[in-house]
Amino acid sequence: MRFDEKGESGIDKKILLELLYPAKCPFCGEVRSYGEPMACPDCLKELKVVEPPHCLTCGKTIDQEEEEYCQDCATIPKSFRRGYPVYEYAGELPKALYDFKYHNQRGYAAFFAECIDRHRGKQLRALQPDGIVPVPVHRKKKKSRGYNQAELLGRELSGCLSVPLYPDYLIREVNTPPQKELNDILRMKNLKNAFKIGENTVQLKKILLVDDIYTSGATIEACTKVLLSAGAKAVYYTSIAIGRGYSG
Repeated sequence: MRFDEKGESGIDKKILLELLYPAKCPFCGEVRSYGEPMACPDCLKELKVVEPPHCLTCGKTIDQEEEEYCQDCATIPKSFRRGYPVYEYAGELPKALYDFKYHNQRGYAAFFAECIDRHRGKQLRALQPDGIVPVPVHRKKKKSRGYNQAELLGRELSGCLSVPLYPDYLIREVNTPPQKELNDILRMKNLKNAFKIGENTVQLKKILLVDDIYTSGATIEACTKVLLSAGAKAVYYTSIAIGRGYSG
C-alpha cells in the first residue's frame, strides 16, 4: 500500500505508521502507546548517567575526585580534546545497543540522540563544532547490515543540535576484525591505517565525532589522528555509552 504525506483518511503518514507499528521500549520490550516516550520511565531510571568525577579527556567516571584522568588516558594520552559520553555501559543498555547495531532497530537512533541532547546538549552546543562526523564502518559491513548505526545517530543528533552532518567525511578503508577481544595496544594496531578522509569539498576545523560506544578509545583515537592530519584543529566526541573499567 502506498501513502503520500497524508494517508487515505487524511491521517499523517508518520502517525499512521506509529499506530500500525507501535514502538517498543528498547530495554524491556513493552509496547508504547502513541505519543508516549519510547522508553519506559522505570527503565530510564535504571540507566546510569556518567556523573562527576570523570576523566577530563574521555569523560569516563573515575573513583577519586582528586584524579584528573582515568587509567586509560593516563597510560595512553589521547589526541582528541574531550569526550562527552552519556551513560555507563551497564544494566539493560548493552542489549539495547546491540539491537540498535545488529538487529535493525534503526528507530532507536532518534531516542538515543534525544538522550545525548538532554544530558550533553548544552556542552556540545558550547563547542560550536563545524560539523558532526560519524565513526564509519567498512562498506562491506554497511552493505551486510544495511546501515551504520553511528551515522543514523549522527543524523538525528544533527537535527537536535542544528549542526551539519558529514557522513562521508571520514571513511573506513580497512575491514578490521572485531575489537572486543583485543587489549589497547592490539586495538591500535588493528586500526592502523583503517581510516582515511573521504572526497569532500569542505574543510572542517572543529569536529564532533559520534559513535554508539566508547571502550578503550582506540577507534576514536584512530579517527582523530586522521582528522588532525587532514587539517582539523580540534576533535571532540560524544557517545551513548562508555565502559567503566580499565581495558588493559
